[in-house]
Amino acid sequence: MRTIRLRVSVLAMALLALAISIAPMLAQEGRPPSGRVAYHFVARLLQSPNNGPFFVIGYVNFLDGVSAPLFDGAPGEKTAVMTFRSDLFSAAPLFNGNVMVLNWPSTPAPVVRFYLNNSPNQDWNQPDSFSSGQLIGSFSARAGQIVITGFSATAPGGTTAVVTYSYDWVSTRDFSLGGKMYNLGRLSPGGGTISNYVSAVPVSTTVPGFPTALTSAGTSFVIGQMAGE
Repeated sequence: MRTIRLRVSVLAMALLALAISIAPMLAQEGRPPSGRVAYHFVARLLQSPNNGPFFVIGYVNFLDGVSAPLFDGAPGEKTAVMTFRSDLFSAAPLFNGNVMVLNWPSTPAPVVRFYLNNSPNQDWNQPDSFSSGQLIGSFSARAGQIVITGFSATAPGGTTAVVTYSYDWVSTRDFSLGGKMYNLGRLSPGGGTISNYVSAVPVSTTVPGFPTALTSAGTSFVIGQMAGE
């Protein structure tokens, strides 16, 4: 009997120690790990002539942690329920052989706003259609860089481009999707880092003042937790 009671006592202590060690882990489960994909997106970079002001419109086609459909019908820009649009911004060019780099300043950083639209009807040639609906969040894009490669006599505008920058949330608010409540600030608490692949071959638009656009798609990765948070 003494042996049985001893074993039970040891087991109880082990279970208690395990519960104590698991509690802090459970408290952190709501925060996604650093480097995890937060969302994927499809976008267009509308550009005015001679490297003038730019702005971006697009939609989210995957959002980590959200099981509800992100399209109201066949997937595409017309049916996407979560869209975004940036402020106008300018970027100064740098040249390195057949590579051109465009940098935008950190101050003032362009702001990108996200919208939820339960009756979507977006059109790439109507930028305002990407900034309608319920405003659910906005972020400030830190100093970023657009790298365009492949300049040549046959490809004067280059062939491919990559856009990279990190961002901080300016504001987020709760929104309902598929009967559940979400918040972009909780899905990616520390902001994110964008990696965006772009075709440097422009497509024509009918947007006044912005005759061409660059098509793109990319990913936002979760930024790690700051020390002391």
